[in-house]
Amino acid sequence: MGDSDHHLKIAREKHAGANQEFSSGRHSNVADLALKAVEQAIEAEAAREGLHFHIRPRTAHSKRRDWLKSRHPALSIHFEALWIAYGDLGYDGIDGKRAKEALAAMEAIFDGLGANQERD
Repeated sequence: MGDSDHHLKIAREKHAGANQEFSSGRHSNVADLALKAVEQAIEAEAAREGLHFHIRPRTAHSKRRDWLKSRHPALSIHFEALWIAYGDLGYDGIDGKRAKEALAAMEAIFDGLGANQERD
């Protein structure tokens, strides 16, 4: 079971990967990585409370969404936008506008959770 720092490291790797995929024009990969980055950022914050959603994969996504909605309600709209972009890009593929929207949602959530900042 990963601790907060472990999840944050993975979140930042996937965050960088999403941005790299966008820069390389591989738009169908952007939302996959952006969603995974956000889910790891949520896991990092939840781990500080002793919560570990990833131990139950079947319910992990909905538990993360519910946790974000209850702790950071203003960020839940970005999570939903990212989820929609994930579906669109994953099945329809190459859409730079939708990929850009996925990155914007990811950034809003990272900023809201403080995942872009160094921790003490």
